[in-house]
Amino acid sequence: MGVKPNDKRRPNRAKRRILVRYGLSTADRTAFTKNLSETGLFLQTNQVFKPGTTIQVQIQFPNETFSMWAQVVRAKVVPPQLAHVLECGMGVRFIDPTPDWKAFFLEWKKKAGVVDEY
Repeated sequence: MGVKPNDKRRPNRAKRRILVRYGLSTADRTAFTKNLSETGLFLQTNQVFKPGTTIQVQIQFPNETFSMWAQVVRAKVVPPQLAHVLECGMGVRFIDPTPDWKAFFLEWKKKAGVVDEY
């Protein structure tokens, strides 16, 4: 499956389930990623914020946690009884990701044997 011609997302997303805490001023909610990249991630949750909202995210790897601000770029809520079969959640784009995050992500991706999702 290729990238759609008008799709502005970069195709270097890693499809992995990673614990993320998120929230408006503090990271007080919990969700898991559907995919992540060095520039953003998709959170599987029915507790979404509107596109344009700035949130704090804490990505929790086994030996390291990264905390940064992100902007919601898309959000989808589904009826609770369908949340396990339909995609729901929000895509967020990191605001000024640190060089430490970028270096960690690229190294983690390589060590984990992650193949880019297209």
